[in-house]
Amino acid sequence: MKPLQRVALPADSLPGESVVALYFTDQRPLEGPAALLDWRLDGQLTRMLLDGDVRGRAGEHVMLQNNGKLKANWVLFVGGGKWHGLCQETHAALVRHMLSVVHQAGFKDVSLTFMPHAEAGPDVLQQQIENALVVEGAGIEVCRFSCESIVSV
Repeated sequence: MKPLQRVALPADSLPGESVVALYFTDQRPLEGPAALLDWRLDGQLTRMLLDGDVRGRAGEHVMLQNNGKLKANWVLFVGGGKWHGLCQETHAALVRHMLSVVHQAGFKDVSLTFMPHAEAGPDVLQQQIENALVVEGAGIEVCRFSCESIVSV
């Protein structure tokens, strides 16, 4: 695997086979990268939330194909449980889970996107991802991440 790359791009501009974002049970409407990706995907995740098909619980996954409005071929939304009260240890576990799901899906070139969090700033996040790649990164050849609060237009 190539080294982890930190990129300064919004979620909808991230390249790769898949862009991966967390979504949470206590963020309605969606916020951060999940909101941007959902908007670009014409609200598919929002409709699933409104219909009660998904909730954002930890361990929940939703994979949607690019509709021509994104750089990546697929979007993988991973449920993160509750955003409020999220600690560094739980965040690290979510990162490991994200990479486990990426591995299970067979993606080799991925971009992970995160909303800035007091417990997981960019440097902490980079360390969490590097640690998770050691355990869950088998088969991942390219991994980049973004923790940008900017929104593309």
